[in-house]
Amino acid sequence: MQRYAQEAVAANLNDPGGPEAALVAIDVENGGVLAMIGGSNWQRSQVNLATGDGGTGRHAGSAFKIFTLVAAMEDRISLNSRWSGPGSIEIDDPRCYTNGEPWQLSNASDSESGVFTLTQATAHSVNTVYAQLVTAVDPEAVVDVAHRMGITSELDPVCSITLGTQEVTPLEMADAYATLAAHGWRHRATPLLEVDDPNGDTLDRINGRGRQVLDENDADLATYALETVVTGGTGTRANIGRPVAGKTGPRRTT
Repeated sequence: MQRYAQEAVAANLNDPGGPEAALVAIDVENGGVLAMIGGSNWQRSQVNLATGDGGTGRHAGSAFKIFTLVAAMEDRISLNSRWSGPGSIEIDDPRCYTNGEPWQLSNASDSESGVFTLTQATAHSVNTVYAQLVTAVDPEAVVDVAHRMGITSELDPVCSITLGTQEVTPLEMADAYATLAAHGWRHRATPLLEVDDPNGDTLDRINGRGRQVLDENDADLATYALETVVTGGTGTRANIGRPVAGKTGPRRTT
């Protein structure tokens, strides 16, 4: 899988002067890291883009909306609930004030406006709906969900968190999304299968038990919404002919 990961990055980002890539693949049953790419040239940059070691994280963009969505599931907000999603919006909520002024934001394009179910707003990544949703569930709840699912970076409970404005790493995001794929069970990401002593005797192995951090139904509802991202939303290029759940971020799919 590591070879496949390297070949995939090389096939799509083969310009020496182009952007770098990070990739993490996790076994959702035990948290084992199956493949990781942290950059293309260690001599040029001593930063592991996958883990953030030697540098910082990156903004996850709209891929971070999943944590607001899960918080909504826990708050019993239906995927069929209907939301007005105008092209731009002003959120006059003191929790969202920026420099003492109401929060103003817009969607990525004019086509992302209208009335949406929460599922449709997720599929089309409608910022103005998610700005309203984060106030409905409370930014503190989004931080709590993100940390339970696998985000270890410090997060500020501000409204813009729903749009992925805070720095996290691909390893954290992969670990958190793996929690959804495991029906709400969190397994800490690890590169180790087992630890042996000099005689070849096994001292420790991944136990793979994990712990349940989300209600199974809430996790599965969120996964269903993410499937619509690929089947008819902003992530159709990730449709590989079998069930896939995912979320587009800032011009990329996570």
